[in-house]
Amino acid sequence: MDKTLEGLKILVTRPEHQAASLCKLIEDHGGTAIRFPVIEINKSDNQQAAEKLLNNISQYDIGIFLSRNAVDWTMKLPGDKHPALEGLTLIAIGATTAEVLEQSLSRHVIVNNGINSESLLEIDALSADEVGGKRIIIFRGQGGREHLATTLRKRGAKVDYAEVYRRDCPVHDKDIISQLWIRDTPDAVIVTSNNGLQNLFVLLNDEQRSILLSKQLIVMGKRMLGFSIGFGFVNPPVFAEESSDEGILKAIVKWAALEKNRRVN
Repeated sequence: MDKTLEGLKILVTRPEHQAASLCKLIEDHGGTAIRFPVIEINKSDNQQAAEKLLNNISQYDIGIFLSRNAVDWTMKLPGDKHPALEGLTLIAIGATTAEVLEQSLSRHVIVNNGINSESLLEIDALSADEVGGKRIIIFRGQGGREHLATTLRKRGAKVDYAEVYRRDCPVHDKDIISQLWIRDTPDAVIVTSNNGLQNLFVLLNDEQRSILLSKQLIVMGKRMLGFSIGFGFVNPPVFAEESSDEGILKAIVKWAALEKNRRVN
């Protein structure tokens, strides 16, 4: 059995319903995974608007899904999504999002293994030659960056958003939080979104934040790396280059190897 992460406690902050796979990967490599969700996914405030767009989906040429949550919550909207999305070219960020979408619709999805809008905009299917004059619908959560839509519009596309879910900060028992940062203090903390990192700080008191800042932070992608630096972590944050649980695991394993070498030397 792989013991690469033996003796290490890793805090996993993914939403509760999406943490199992990453926790198992950590445990399979000998580590201890501690679940502490910092984002709760709920129904969008704009659900009726999203339903209306889906009911008129035939006017679109391309559908882009920005996350697994975007797929899950689109499929929860009323109606049969299979015929509704049949005529679209479907594009997904990350292998996990693409896999869930393909399983839901039983059809091919163009996948971009990057983790942000910049990498998505580099694929041939979204070049100016391909999207000029076309209508694109982006499935996402409420709010977020405008870079993807802005760039696609500059390339000649007409773009709409279907905001199918929202991100909330969960409520945790204060005693459980206190025990976590005293008895079960993690060695490393995984946070996969800027919103999640902000929520984590909101959930902790000043003493707990100070402890958090002394731990190793592992984030998703270079953009989040830049965002996280301003929080004041003692050690430079480590970033995962791939938008998947396997990509996060690679980042953890790489950090763990360097950490063990540092302790030995």
